[in-house]
Amino acid sequence: MPAFFISSAEIRGTELTLTGELCHHLRASLRVKPGEILRLTDEQRQRYEVRVSAVAPQALTAEILESRPGPIDTAPRIILAQAILKGDHMDWVVQKASELGVKAVLPLISRHGVVRPQPGRVTAQVARWQRIATEAAQQSEQWQPPQVVEPMEVRRFFSSHGATTALLLAERQDALGLANVPLPALPTDSVTLIIGPEGGWAEEELSQAMEGGCRAVSLGSHILRADTAAVTALSIVQSRLGRLG
Repeated sequence: MPAFFISSAEIRGTELTLTGELCHHLRASLRVKPGEILRLTDEQRQRYEVRVSAVAPQALTAEILESRPGPIDTAPRIILAQAILKGDHMDWVVQKASELGVKAVLPLISRHGVVRPQPGRVTAQVARWQRIATEAAQQSEQWQPPQVVEPMEVRRFFSSHGATTALLLAERQDALGLANVPLPALPTDSVTLIIGPEGGWAEEELSQAMEGGCRAVSLGSHILRADTAAVTALSIVQSRLGRLG
C-alpha cells in the first residue's frame, strides 16, 4: 500500500485523525478496516507506521506504532520544466516525473505547443496535475510530493528560472550528451531539465534560453517524443546523482 501524505497537525501524541479526501479514499475506495496497518508521511518528512483504530464516515483514527525521519538529501534538487503536451501525454509526464522524484513540475507555454491553457481553467488544471503528482509520489513511496506550479510563458521562464544548472534538451543541436554534461553536487543546488513541445523549440526560444544561462544538451542522434524525452532525461540525471541504479 502507498505511503500516504498527511499533515503533522493531524497528529496528537501517539494517535492521529484523518479527515477529508484521504479519509474518504481510505474508507470508500480502499475499504480500510480497523486493525489494518498504514504508512503515512507528513510535510516534515517523518514517516509513520500506524494501526487503524476506528473508521467512521467523516474520520479515521489510528495509533502510531513507529516513526522515523526521512533520509537527508545529499544531491541537488531536480526540477522538470515541461512544455505543455496535448491530451493525456502531460498527465503521463507529471505522473512519471513524480515517480522519479522531481521536486517541482513547471508547465511551460511555448510557441510550437499544441495546447495553450484556457485562463478560466488554469486553476482546475493545475489542481488536477497536483493530484496526479501526489498520488504518484505516494505510490512510489517518495518522502514528499512535487509541487506543480501554474503554467508560465517560456520567455518569462528563461529570464527568471534561477536554477544552478538549467539543461535544455534540443534535437539536432551541436550539444554535449546529457550523460556527460557536468552536474552540481550540493543538496542546496538545483538541476532544471527543460523539455520542449511536440513541435520542438522555436529558434527565438533557443536564443532566449541561451541568453538566460541555459545549456543545450542532447539525448543522442535519435529524435524522441517529448514525453519519452522527459522520462529518459530524468532517469539519466537521477542515475548520475545516485538515486537510481
